[in-house]
Amino acid sequence: MPYISLKDILINARQESVQMRHHYLGVEHLFIAMLQIQGGLASSILEDFGLSADYVIDAIRRKTDKGTAQRLWAGFPYTPRVDVVMDIANDLALDSGEEITERELFEAILVEGDSLAIRVLSRLGVDLEKLHEAAQTYTPNRDPHPPDIHVNFSERFGRSQAIQSEHLFLLRRMFSNSSGIRIEQQLTGFSGAVVLVVTPIQADGREDAPVVVKIDQADMIQDEVQRFDAHVRSALPLQTARIEEPPTMPESFDLAGLKYTLVANTGSIPQDLRQHVQANGIGPIAKLLRKDLFEPFRKTWWAQRRSFRFQAWQEYDLLLPPLLVLDLPVDHEPLDTAHTLKTPINRVKLKARMQSMEFGDTVILENFTVQRVDRQHNLLKLAAGYGSEADKKAYKVEVRGVNRLARTFYRGEALDRFVGSVWKTRQDVLLEALNNLEAHFSPQAATIRVGEMEIPNPLLRYEELLDRHVNGSMSKIHGDLHLGNILVGPNDSVWLIDFGHTRDGHTLCDWANLTVSILGDGVMPSLGHSWDEAALVIQAMAAMDGHIPMPNSSQQRVNEAIQVIGAMKEIVQECLTAPGEWQEYWVALALCALRATTWKAMSLGGRRLMFLLSGLSILEITRHLAGGGGETPSPDQADLTDRLPIRVSRSEQEGEDS
Repeated sequence: MPYISLKDILINARQESVQMRHHYLGVEHLFIAMLQIQGGLASSILEDFGLSADYVIDAIRRKTDKGTAQRLWAGFPYTPRVDVVMDIANDLALDSGEEITERELFEAILVEGDSLAIRVLSRLGVDLEKLHEAAQTYTPNRDPHPPDIHVNFSERFGRSQAIQSEHLFLLRRMFSNSSGIRIEQQLTGFSGAVVLVVTPIQADGREDAPVVVKIDQADMIQDEVQRFDAHVRSALPLQTARIEEPPTMPESFDLAGLKYTLVANTGSIPQDLRQHVQANGIGPIAKLLRKDLFEPFRKTWWAQRRSFRFQAWQEYDLLLPPLLVLDLPVDHEPLDTAHTLKTPINRVKLKARMQSMEFGDTVILENFTVQRVDRQHNLLKLAAGYGSEADKKAYKVEVRGVNRLARTFYRGEALDRFVGSVWKTRQDVLLEALNNLEAHFSPQAATIRVGEMEIPNPLLRYEELLDRHVNGSMSKIHGDLHLGNILVGPNDSVWLIDFGHTRDGHTLCDWANLTVSILGDGVMPSLGHSWDEAALVIQAMAAMDGHIPMPNSSQQRVNEAIQVIGAMKEIVQECLTAPGEWQEYWVALALCALRATTWKAMSLGGRRLMFLLSGLSILEITRHLAGGGGETPSPDQADLTDRLPIRVSRSEQEGEDS
């Protein structure tokens, strides 16, 4: 079959060089040009290795970064390494009696073996030896049709849970070696991903062990594989879920599919812990959390603690709604009154500016980094900074309408300057979430009455909380530990799935997230949805810590919830950096609970409970510090315990900013 000629590849390579403001021709430009060929050799081979062309292009661009706008020479001179690659490609073409095409160029780049493109592939986990072998023998498959395998649905699968046609297309590709599949059930979760339990069926009718399939945006799936290889593969107990195959990513397809193999599975159908709680009640999971979750994973995860002093925003700003949601302005010229936010962020100035921002104000962002280009939702996601992974995700800004822009963006790209207009601030998003809860108190109230207690309003206190210094510890964490990501099999065997957020982070982040899920997803759905029922749980939690008498309640679920939370706190106690210094946990819980108030997938009662839980956690911090525990707060944090926050006037902001 004909391959793309070198002449056509060079045209695209020069365009890539211009876009990146390099003005020379390097191997990285040639490789990107080959990956941009739809149905081409390089993109097809890498697809079989579990990497989409766009994902690899982004990774190469992040590694090279943009050059300067100033051009110091004419034309597009070759780098010395390109000269070497061209010589190798020419020799390969002479051997075959053909001109240089994408096959010879791809193989030459692999033979040379030390270009930036090859180093990026190696970092992405590609076996270069197998890649070279594939380059010599591979013929691209341009057939867009998936194999015709039969898809059945079990009785467990809810008929209201429709499987979209693109998901079925992907499933047929993923199980092309089977004659059919049976979709057992859809697992629950909060993300936009579809998570299914699937049983492969062979031609003779034999059934293989069920596997868990996750279908999501292709770049998210590939990120998850990278995190699994970096943080998980060598650290999981033998019996837990593993990624054994590259993801399936049909070319020119926005979605990708990933299989989780449940090692030691007996063939029974697993359910997630949320479904397990709905069927068996909340009480039985107290023992399971310690025996089957904490103990097997503690040695290689949560017990690998290293001292870590940080400001809360460094770990938890990324969990909250975006700092700003911007629209692209009709007039791109900023007004004299525009707000400028630039990296590095000055938090004192930032908070003053955020309080004065209003809908339609012009905002100029300087030195922000592209975190993700989400074409599906027409969003450009930015974050501040160039530092650690957490720093890069802090101060998130979302820009609506990115599909209207002619220019392209790539992940990791540093934007010198970006102009937008305010659509919503983080405070607007959180206030809107509270309004959706139909609160019986004013959003501006300093405190909220819960029984005999007055708890702080988290809407007025979370900024102070983000400023707090925490003496904590860092370890390997799941990053999104909730009931939907914990699978339960026979004899309460446990598997973890969904490692898209796994990283080295604050040890207690996982346990704060799981506490939120247990209360919001496991307890409240059976109690009801009212503020009074949510308040009953909060009073019981406060009573457990000895602050008030245990409320009179005939609700068995409340008593069971307290038993489970007690078991959780025993685990948390073992993860505290300093014994008895519970403020480390309360900071994490307050911010994780506040984030959950924006989750539309959580029940109304669950979100109401989360708002009160955030306030109770802040109250626990103030009680601890008022009692002389913990560190002395820095001057800019002292008002967390001394006074309630006061909204700064515009004149005060201008004085502080100057």
